[in-house]
Amino acid sequence: MPEYTISTRSGADWPAIPAGDLSRHLAPGSLHCEIEDDGDVLVLRIDEATVSVSQELAGTWYVDVEGCLSPESADSIASEIAQQLGEATGEQAVWYRVTD
Repeated sequence: MPEYTISTRSGADWPAIPAGDLSRHLAPGSLHCEIEDDGDVLVLRIDEATVSVSQELAGTWYVDVEGCLSPESADSIASEIAQQLGEATGEQAVWYRVTD
């Protein structure tokens, strides 16, 4: 299961995105997503994968991808979530794969 972190390029904390509004800002627009939970943690179904997005620390968002996606597909999802997070907050986002 690939895990990713997303932080601001500047190292600053992320501006807040209210719980219950995460899918509007973070669900990858280029992919068909079924929203399973949009509370404090955003949980999406994308094809055969379950994707969880949460902000555990003020400066870091976490993305977990479980399912049958290739590493490249999981990277693409994390990259798009990071891009959309940056657009939603006005920050430049960088993402890193933590585990495979």
